[in-house]
Amino acid sequence: MSTATLNPAKPSGLSGVLKKLSEIQVGGGGSGIRKKDMVYIFRSLATLLENGLSLAKSLSTLREEKSLKRYRPLFEAMERSVTQGSTLSTALAAYPQIFNELMIHQIRVGERSGQLSETISRITVQLETSAGLKAALIKKLTYPALLSTAGAGSLTFMMLYVVPTFEKMYSESKAELPGITKFLIAAGAFLTQWSIPIAIAIGTLVTILILLWRHPTGRLWLDGLTLKVPVMESWLRNIAVLQFTDVLGNLMESGFTLAEALPHTSRGISNRVVRGSVEDLNRAIVRGERFSRELERRSHIFPPVVTQLVIVGEKTGTLPKATRHIREHLKREVERYTNLMVGAIEPVMTIGLAAAIGGILLAVYLPMFDMIGAMNH
Repeated sequence: MSTATLNPAKPSGLSGVLKKLSEIQVGGGGSGIRKKDMVYIFRSLATLLENGLSLAKSLSTLREEKSLKRYRPLFEAMERSVTQGSTLSTALAAYPQIFNELMIHQIRVGERSGQLSETISRITVQLETSAGLKAALIKKLTYPALLSTAGAGSLTFMMLYVVPTFEKMYSESKAELPGITKFLIAAGAFLTQWSIPIAIAIGTLVTILILLWRHPTGRLWLDGLTLKVPVMESWLRNIAVLQFTDVLGNLMESGFTLAEALPHTSRGISNRVVRGSVEDLNRAIVRGERFSRELERRSHIFPPVVTQLVIVGEKTGTLPKATRHIREHLKREVERYTNLMVGAIEPVMTIGLAAAIGGILLAVYLPMFDMIGAMNH
């Protein structure tokens, strides 16, 4: 099956920025099928299997769904593979660009334990949680992004086109200009003269950041830098730890032991610094260290609440249940931090933009009022 059919073109501009925000991963998922379609496919498949339909018949039913007709070749190939004796995990493994390794491994364990429909249901919940949290983040951050874009565009237009027009008029009238107007004219002249070098500098900076983001060492440095930003640090750390516990909890509920689940958890973490810490954690567990003790040693990554819940889970033998409570706690924390940040950003941006535009208008029209007053006298 061609991946071109399943991969939409990359957006640019503001939509590209929002697309990047939507790529914050919380749990596992595929990259070749739209997330909402992936959720629908797995939810429907789990429902059909729970109600007694065979796997082949379930895939055949999904193939006939009109809303999923763009994936019909995929369902046909999977149905053919299952009919010939393959398992669902084997059929999914033929499309690694669509179904990631972690998802396939979960389904393989569910097949071996005889809990395929339950495993698929857990994957569905994981995908729904991921999609819901990302949708909430994008919704909260869309307005500040639009406001900053519109504000920057308005200020640039006024400085490059409006201010020079009035400057010419005041220069011809030989009017005495107040200090704020002189400052605005000087700023406008500077921007006009240096607009091309400034644009080149901004473009170069963006290019450097993109190259750093794509390079493993550069990405590690950028991720570490973001974790040092005062307000962003707790927010990003909670997202990363949520990614970790989301995968760990789902794997353990699917039948994995802690030692079996940990090697797979780092793949679902987007922040490279936290991912490295989890990989170190996994190596420590392999050496025989206690899970809770290793979390305590990494208190700069894992919040105290997470550590204490893990300690309780270890003592009572209910670690999968503890991870569920951790996920619920971290989701609330991420939402709370998001509301706090957006609540602080929006009024500051609105007041700042209004002050900047008001200052420009005052600087532009104040000499005109003085000229009218002088003419009346």
